[in-house]
This record gives sequence, structure tokens and C-alpha cells, in this order.
Amino acid sequence: MIFALGLLGLFPDTIVVSPYLQNATPSSIVVAWETKGNVSESIVEYGTTEALGRSASGTSQTTVEGHLVHHVTLEDLPPDNRVWYRVRTGDAVHGVHVFRTPALARDEGPQRFVAYSDMQLDSANPRKHQEMVEQGIVPWSMRHAQSELNAALDFILIPGDLVSTGGNHTHWTRDFFGQGATLFRSVPFYATPGNHEQNHPLYFQYVDVPDNGTPGYEEHWYWTDQGNCRVIGLDTNDGYRIEDQLTWLDAVLKSAAKAEHIDFVFAQFHHPHRSESWTPGETSFSTKVVEKMVHFSRDTGKPSVHFFGHTHSYSRGQHRDHMHGMVNVASGMGNPDYWWEYPQADYEEFEISTPDWGFCHIETTAGDDPTMTLRRLSRGNEFVKEDNKQTDLFILKRYPLPPTTPKGLSPNNDSEPVSTTGTVFRATPFEDPDARDGRNFAHESHWQVASGNQSEDFQKPIQEAWRRYRNLWRSPNKDATWYSVDTVKDADVTKTTFDAALPADQQLFWRVRYRDENLAWSQWSTPVPFITESAANAPEQTNASLEPLFAQWGASL
Repeated sequence: MIFALGLLGLFPDTIVVSPYLQNATPSSIVVAWETKGNVSESIVEYGTTEALGRSASGTSQTTVEGHLVHHVTLEDLPPDNRVWYRVRTGDAVHGVHVFRTPALARDEGPQRFVAYSDMQLDSANPRKHQEMVEQGIVPWSMRHAQSELNAALDFILIPGDLVSTGGNHTHWTRDFFGQGATLFRSVPFYATPGNHEQNHPLYFQYVDVPDNGTPGYEEHWYWTDQGNCRVIGLDTNDGYRIEDQLTWLDAVLKSAAKAEHIDFVFAQFHHPHRSESWTPGETSFSTKVVEKMVHFSRDTGKPSVHFFGHTHSYSRGQHRDHMHGMVNVASGMGNPDYWWEYPQADYEEFEISTPDWGFCHIETTAGDDPTMTLRRLSRGNEFVKEDNKQTDLFILKRYPLPPTTPKGLSPNNDSEPVSTTGTVFRATPFEDPDARDGRNFAHESHWQVASGNQSEDFQKPIQEAWRRYRNLWRSPNKDATWYSVDTVKDADVTKTTFDAALPADQQLFWRVRYRDENLAWSQWSTPVPFITESAANAPEQTNASLEPLFAQWGASL
């Protein structure tokens, strides 16, 4: 009998990818799922109570032989409301599940979302993505929000490498959707393609993002507004590193600059502009994107952050002069890139890099004091296991209060001529009017020496130093591959030395500014005059005499 049913094509339909959510607006959402069988029916029953009461139909398309992916758009939904739903294809039914529609931007509610990437198969840890979701993202987010999952998270960002092989159907059904099902049925995700997707049709059949990119490049780049956040998805893969995408990005950023409801701009793309743990993964196209975002923040005062993956480690840094953050949100399952394993660099911009699995939780508030708070939650690595340990905290404010302008103390005009190397420059203590408890200290300092005391003299400084209170990077011990160490020798950045010798027997001027944890800079201090000693008295420039108080960073922009 079973054989006969098979010949007739009458095997009952089964759901092989449980329902997941895409492309949410305050009044609509896309529900998708995949079935095995011959029935193309795509039905979603839904409503604002568990009784459902409404239904909508959609379309289906073949993924691999005998499998159909279904997409149904639910419309005319009430904003900021729970919606119950179940999906049906023939006799196959899945649900009832529940999601929450986004609130209207004018309601100025908080936005909570998770960013993580590179959950492609790690054959040594083949269920790590499921652990990330079911022991990490879901329970942590619910505890943090003190609510059910549908209200605890508004959306998810995934900047690439959803699977190990884009054309391998099992990698999609088992490793990505199968292990992430608990999360994806209640919270919509927005993805961008990584190199492992291989530009394969399966990616574009599964993913449904806003159709507002450049015509002809649908689903490669797009944007969506979520509350006071503009989210931009980009494609940094070979074949798409083109001027058309950059021109489109210019227009989207220009629109965000004019949009009064937008306080923060987030971009996600796969390949890094800078990668401390794996420099071969960097692309110059990503650098062009970052430069545009930095200029956007410079010109508008609106903070921006770009999320990336590709390198299997966490990294977070910031632009020196403007409120732009850069965050590697990997790894969701891909094996961590350990220290000393690949070509690596200690970049000035980056404050922390750690080889681990984990995810980032981001929360924004609106109103009079729009604030973004990013937390890194670690699941550890193959050497040390962690249970959602917070390893980093990054806060940006739309309207931060700057630190008090420092004053230069020494050297000064009353000092004896100073050595051209090793001289310690000191300024007044740090004060920040909006510092959090326990955080009233200089996060960064920026020092300059010039030949004159006018602003134009400091445009081409003789010496310059950018210091930070910490720098979590690689241990000098090549056997210590699985953890990071703080390479900064002195966390007090209200003093510094310069890494190269100053010119001898000259009157020079120096100034400094301080930065708080919100990336707000103070004004520059009033330039202070000082004199360097003659060349005859200058010490021999050995490595020892040139050693700064703080560890040097590597090459940078």
C-alpha cells in the first residue's frame, strides 16, 4: 500500500523547515516554511488571539526536488501587537506560534535585537548553533527583558555565512533552520550573504528582505527602519563590490540624515574592513563602506555601527574622531579563529578581540536621550566554556555630554628643557558630567605636538598619540591561543609618552583631549609651550629609551 501511494505521489506532505519570520513592518510580516511533498498550497491562519480567525495564502517555489519553500505575507496587522499563527500545506500543519509586530517609530519605544553570524557547520561541534539559540540567545534575552520571547526581541541580524555550503540543502534544513527554529518562529531575522552562501539560489529562495535595493540586485542590498534605527544590509562578496552599491548606500545614508525619527544607523555585511584575528579576510570594498558611514556620523552627529563576520572571533572597536563603532559578531557555530593560528594584526581602532562563540545583544532607546547599549555574551570556546558571560559593554548616545576640557600640566614653559625621548606628558584628571557609576575615567586620550600654538599648526602635528585604557588582544605566549590579554601597561591615559623622538632644541606646543565610554570627546586643551633639550644632550635612541608607557598598536587606517 505504501509503495502504491508512493507511485501515485500521495505521500503525505511533511514540514522540513518549521515556520520562520521575515521582513517585518508595523502592519505586515512574511511567514515562510518548507515542505517535502507535492502540494503547493501555502496557507497561514492567524489572528490577535489564539482563536486565530483570519487566513492568508501565498506562493511556493521548488528548492530541491520534492521540496517547496512557502512565503505568505500577512497584511493589515495592528502595530505592537501579538499575533498567533499556524501554517498549513495540505495535511501538514505547524503551530500555533506567536510573534509581535513592530511598534510605530513615533511611539519611541525601545528596540532590542541580537546580532550574530557564521553559524556554518563546525564538524567538531555540530550542535553549537542550537546551543547558542536555546541556551544563549533565547533564555538570556527573555531574562533581560523580563518577557516572553516575542516581546524580548524585535529582530535578529545575521551578516553572512548562515551555512557552510550554500548549495547543500541539508546545511540549510539541519544546521541553520533546524538548530535555530526556537528563535526564528517568534522573531524575524534579516540576513546578508556571506561567501559560504556561494550566491546560491537557495539563499535567495529562503531569505525575504525589503525590495528597495538597486534594480537588478534584489535581495543583495536593502534597508529597513525599525523604531529609531535604520538597518542597512550590504553584499561584500566578489561580483558585488561595485559602484552601484556604493551609490545606493549614499542615497540611503542621505535619507537617514534627513529622517528625524532615526537616531542610529546600523549596517551589516560579511567581510571585515579590519580583522585582528584573520587579516586575509579583509576587503577594501568594506573599507569604502566604513568610510561612508564615518562621514555620515561626522556630518550628522548620528552614531553608526557596522556589524560583520567572516572571522570567527569577537572584535569591537571605534573610529578615532567620530561616533562610529565596528563589531565582529561571530561566531555562531564556526570554529573559533584562535590566536597565533593565522596572520593577525593589533589595529589601533580595536579595543577588544576574543576567540570565542557568542552573540551580541543591542538595545536602543528613543526620546530625549537616545542611547544604544551593546553587550557581548560569550559561550566560550573549545578550551574554556562560558554560559552567556558578558565580556564587553559598548554604549553610544545620540546627545552625549562631553568630558570636561583638560588642562596641560607638564612639561610647560617653566620646565627645564625636556628629553626628546621618554618624556612623560601629563594633564589634569578626567571629569565626565554623564559618567555612569564607577566609569568616571578617561576611556581614551589624544595627544598632539606642533611647532606653533594655532589650530592650523596642529593639522600636521610633529608627534601624535592615541591612547586607550585597555587593549585586549593576543598573548605573547604562542601556546596561549584561546584567551586574550590586556596589552596596555598603564590604564591611566591622562599621561603619555610619544613613540618617536621629538625634534631637539626647539620650542614646541602640546595639547590633549579626553574621550568617555560613549565616544564623546572633550574640547582640545589650550596648547602648552615647552622646550626640548639640545641634540648634544639628547639620549641615544635605543629601543629601551623609545619604549612608551603603553603598548603600541599595529598598522591602521
